[in-house]
Amino acid sequence: MHVERLTLQNFRCFEHRAFDLHPGFTLLVGANATGKTAILEGLAVALGAPLMSVPHAPARTIRPTEVRRTWRRVGETWGFREHYPTRVVARGAINGAVAEWERELRTPKSRTTRVGAKEVRREMDELVLRSQDDDQTLFPFVGYYGTGRLWHEQSLVTKAPLSPATPASRYSGYQHCLNPSSSARHLVAWIKRWALAQAQRKHSLTTLQAVLDAIANCVEDAVEADFDFEQDDIVLEFPTGFRTPFSLLSDGQRSVAATVGDIALRCAIINPHLRGGARLNTPGVVLIDELDQHLHPRWQRRAIGDLQGTFPHLQFVATSHSPFIIQSVEQGHVINLDDDDVHRPGRSPQSIEDIVENVMGVEQPQRSRRFQQMVKAAEEYLQALEGASSAVDSGRLDQLRERLDSLEEPFADNPGYLAFLRLQRSQAFKTLQDRDLQYLE
Repeated sequence: MHVERLTLQNFRCFEHRAFDLHPGFTLLVGANATGKTAILEGLAVALGAPLMSVPHAPARTIRPTEVRRTWRRVGETWGFREHYPTRVVARGAINGAVAEWERELRTPKSRTTRVGAKEVRREMDELVLRSQDDDQTLFPFVGYYGTGRLWHEQSLVTKAPLSPATPASRYSGYQHCLNPSSSARHLVAWIKRWALAQAQRKHSLTTLQAVLDAIANCVEDAVEADFDFEQDDIVLEFPTGFRTPFSLLSDGQRSVAATVGDIALRCAIINPHLRGGARLNTPGVVLIDELDQHLHPRWQRRAIGDLQGTFPHLQFVATSHSPFIIQSVEQGHVINLDDDDVHRPGRSPQSIEDIVENVMGVEQPQRSRRFQQMVKAAEEYLQALEGASSAVDSGRLDQLRERLDSLEEPFADNPGYLAFLRLQRSQAFKTLQDRDLQYLE
């Protein structure tokens, strides 16, 4: 299962826009409020369509708050106007069949339509029916991980004893899958139950090991993950031999471990017949908002490669503000919402400075914003001094002094820079004074 093209009409900030998605990895970049998260939400609506007939799967509709609004003023009245219909159209493949489907909200009082999604619903219905008699039926993964995933996890971390999760049907792998927050509590409970089963059976369970390996593969510098019954928690081991419980990991480590672990866990639940190969062979779509969240730049550079290596058959669509993430997109493409262009990295990736300047629109990234302000202030200062020759009356001279004082003030903490400006000022005013003396003579 994958999505090739997404079209949004009157959806959040988009009046009408279409996006072509890479089957491997698509990275969405752009300034704040350009619509990166809106695209992920639109994909969530589209991916909710084939899941409508699956037990335990979420019912993701177009919400009233997702209808595009514009500010209008007519006469002496003003306010927001909602634009209908709001439509989400997707084209892709499911169960080996290419399909196009849509969801639509036509009026404020209507419900999100289903009629345009019959084809993909039928394909998923076929999988559900087939799975009743065929345990080898392959189900697609669907998952959405939003920016609030870490804060949700923190509220779930507790020292209370953890009860092992009870066995569930494969359809439970779709529970809350389109909710932007993941559940580390559920992940830890599942791993605990499998660790207990492994200890009871006295042999390694490949399904459990695959989930633990996925976590270790994607957490920077981790070499192994297992379940520690004394800690009642997942524990990660690092090259120095240092072991850390999941609840004591850094924000970045815990966020990645929870997200990756949740993906691997759901792959194992919906496709139990694949055992240890579930994460390697399950197809599907993963949505991740702010992939670089809480990650050190060194870790950002390897994040995409780790995800694609751990889940080779999943399609990823992610957002980021990191030039290191953009630079690391080798197999895939970047959709830049700032200039409506798609940048396809070649074999010779751009430097970080080039990406920041050419893709992200930051001028002179090699220099700090304060340095640029100092240069601009110096230019204005010198231009003002050049105009001093026309300041023949005391009133205009006072205005010039006030202007120069205002340009100096923000940089009072830089004595060398301030001395330079005042030297230029002193020389200019001396020249002006000498000119006035000659005029009087």
